[in-house]
Amino acid sequence: MRETTALGAAIAAGLAVGVWESIDELKNVNLEGRTLFKPEMPKEKSEEMFARWTKAVEMSRGWAS
Repeated sequence: MRETTALGAAIAAGLAVGVWESIDELKNVNLEGRTLFKPEMPKEKSEEMFARWTKAVEMSRGWAS
């Protein structure tokens, strides 16, 4: 994963000082070499796993004082 904190700060600074006039000008920033991830898991399996994660989170509430 690319480090994007510095990129975000640079974009904010560039917008503030007028390097870019609008956020629309940045649509193609940082695209080179990127990887797009698309879900491959069946929706039913994803929902089942999310439900188990949610249950685990609820069960863990209150463990730390």
